[in-house]
Amino acid sequence: MLSRRSLLNWLLGAAVTVSVGVPVATEVQAQPAPERRPPVPRRRYERRSRSRPGFVWVPGRWVWSARRRRWVWVSGHWERRRRRW
Repeated sequence: MLSRRSLLNWLLGAAVTVSVGVPVATEVQAQPAPERRPPVPRRRYERRSRSRPGFVWVPGRWVWSARRRRWVWVSGHWERRRRRW
């Protein structure tokens, strides 16, 4: 014979199992639609300054700005050459 305590534990466990296993329809509908980005603009021509010893030129690139919702150009720059490269 089951005691009240074991019966309540069993019912609580069954209720938790059922509630976790049932997907909620609002979660699926709450996801935002995927953002459609325009194509990446053409590459820009950048004029580099004279090369310097110990530095490497990193070319500019287009980066998507979620805040502005458009492509933003990041200019090229010189970086110190890494060792073992």
